[in-house]
Amino acid sequence: MTPSAANLPRRYPGLKPFERSQSAVFYGRGEDVQRLTNLILRERLVVLFAKSGIGKTSLLQAGVAPGLEAQGFAPVFIRAENTHAQLVDTIGSTLDKHPGVGGRNTTGEMQGDRETLWERMKRLQFDLDGLPAVPVLVFDQFEEVFTLGHSETSRRRFLGELADLANASMPDTIRAALMERLQRADPKLSANLMQWWENQPELRIVLAIRSDFLHLMDEISPLIPNILRNRYQLQPLNRRQAQAAIEEPARSSGAYASPVFGYHPGSLQEILDFLAGQGAKNESEAGDASLSLRRQDEIESFNLQILCQFAEEKVISEKQPAGFEIVPAFYDGLDGLEREISSFYRKQLEGLPEVYMRRTGRKVEDREAFIHTAQCLIEESLVTPIGRRCSMVDDFLTTTWKVDHEFLDTLVETRLLRKELRLDDYYYEISHDTLLAPIIESRDDRRRQEKADLEKAGLKKRLEEEERQREAIQAELKSMKERRRLARAVALFALSTLFLMVVFGAWFTYNWVHSVLKELEQAELVVSGEAFDAGLEAYQNLADKPVKRLVLKNIWGKNVYLEQEKVQQIRQVYDTIVTANMLKGDSLLFFSHSDSSKTPLNYKNFSAALNNYHTAYECMHQYSQWNDYVCITEKGDTVYRIQKKYLQERYQDLYQRRIFAMNTIIAQFKLKQRAAEEFAEAGVWGQALRIFREMKDLLPTRQEDLNRLQSEVHLNDDPMDYVLKEIEKCKAGLYF
Repeated sequence: MTPSAANLPRRYPGLKPFERSQSAVFYGRGEDVQRLTNLILRERLVVLFAKSGIGKTSLLQAGVAPGLEAQGFAPVFIRAENTHAQLVDTIGSTLDKHPGVGGRNTTGEMQGDRETLWERMKRLQFDLDGLPAVPVLVFDQFEEVFTLGHSETSRRRFLGELADLANASMPDTIRAALMERLQRADPKLSANLMQWWENQPELRIVLAIRSDFLHLMDEISPLIPNILRNRYQLQPLNRRQAQAAIEEPARSSGAYASPVFGYHPGSLQEILDFLAGQGAKNESEAGDASLSLRRQDEIESFNLQILCQFAEEKVISEKQPAGFEIVPAFYDGLDGLEREISSFYRKQLEGLPEVYMRRTGRKVEDREAFIHTAQCLIEESLVTPIGRRCSMVDDFLTTTWKVDHEFLDTLVETRLLRKELRLDDYYYEISHDTLLAPIIESRDDRRRQEKADLEKAGLKKRLEEEERQREAIQAELKSMKERRRLARAVALFALSTLFLMVVFGAWFTYNWVHSVLKELEQAELVVSGEAFDAGLEAYQNLADKPVKRLVLKNIWGKNVYLEQEKVQQIRQVYDTIVTANMLKGDSLLFFSHSDSSKTPLNYKNFSAALNNYHTAYECMHQYSQWNDYVCITEKGDTVYRIQKKYLQERYQDLYQRRIFAMNTIIAQFKLKQRAAEEFAEAGVWGQALRIFREMKDLLPTRQEDLNRLQSEVHLNDDPMDYVLKEIEKCKAGLYF
């Protein structure tokens, strides 16, 4: 991108609201602009409401404001975001400083009187291009009057004075003051002055509020009884409006960073179908990304602006000529559209360090750690366990994640979060519902990866410990061989002299006999740590030496072959029953397998993994019994072949694997249940049927596991009965 292009405006503002200066490229809301403008021109008070992100601010700034100005009306945009002063005072200051104020009427003005909004609007004179104009007070984000940290006194005073303006009623304080002056025959109070006071200020009032806060208007209805009589609901874009919002800005002439370009009919149709929820290639490939799309023919401006801005930036970066026509191959078809929507969250995260450095002038030393902190902050603190947005106060976020307010404001600037002031504290939440699905998907992927990394680290640590044990055993065996070599040398040397042979021979024989016993005890010690290969090798070394076998059998009462056979038996139980089932369970739980009978995609068989862990756990009883059966009894004491602590660790390890597998099944079941029920409610029976069948494959086979699953997901029926019933409902819906 050239420097000049970087400084030029874009045709699509992206996720920011349209401003007054962007009215030339504000399309798709023509009917709404006309209807709302006419309603404002006709009625004194109008309430505009819509869901968050539908485009109320853009409609008022870039659509309605120019239409009002063309009719001689001067829109004055007002926000109630300042909580450090009285609402009436801050709004009055905004009115006084508005560039549309051309003068002030001082009729009957008296020093020291507190000026109400009603009186202020009588006295302020607005003009447009030198001609008188009727002011239109546009209270954008009107819910801030209730949600931010305004005092109750400030709020009541403002609502009372707003009611006087809306009801075209002289404030009681002014009327009482005039009556008092009339009773005492104030010579300055003439009939003309009284007539001036009786005339109501000519103005219009627009209250723009989110739909989920519309109920707050009930608090104002005692003051303004007909507050909702003239209301206008802004709906999501339909296909025709969305088509205009896509095509017309691209055709507009003017000084923009991109040249004039257009959309091929096929591309336009494909983009509209995708935005309307019809663009997924098939149900299995669409996955959770389809949750971000709305009902057919209702198109979110949020998604539309992401795709259009993506197309324009691509036109700019590739330096396409004027008149260029966008075809599906330009943005990689449906794959490109789905990728752009789903990757928006990831792209914003990737660009955070640069935005932070530009804002603060500080260097980000560890880029990956910076992004990971932002990711965890969003996914762990601003999303509930059941997958809904929540808001958090700034102190909690800065303390929990060790970040500063500049860090949080960087997330706001990149449109990942939005910031609200409530009760003198700033609260942060995810900027839009469209981001929720990719955030949840990213959170789940990250958690699975972190858990897998933790498991791998634990396994690696254990393997390293076992390797150290093997090395220690090998060192001990080497030492034993060295001792045997030394013993042979000593025996040869003893033969050189009869005297020394008699004296030293007896001593050597005694030690040698004990060393043979030590070798057997060493073999038993190695086996007790489940190092069967090294143990069997030690037993074999003894079995290969006939003299040692005789010494052990006749002196110590130990049968080497019998001991070796017992070790082989318990090793066979360990390998074929316990380890085989555990490894098979790990394979099914942690690694993907291809199953063409279900889907060409890879999947993980959690239910089969759980069964293998159950089997391995139950087989541990046989393993433990074998350990008791082949124990060694010496002098009334029992020495087990395998140390009990290793059995306990094995039991605990298998128990944890069962718990992990069961928790995974529960989590997957909940996610799929929520998605399937949403599709069923929307009548998307095919998608719901596919997910319910996947839920059936998830079900464990053991009754105690089914009972726990039923309790965790709060089902009234047995999970299998519930899934089978839902499958039948979906089939009935498909064939209806």
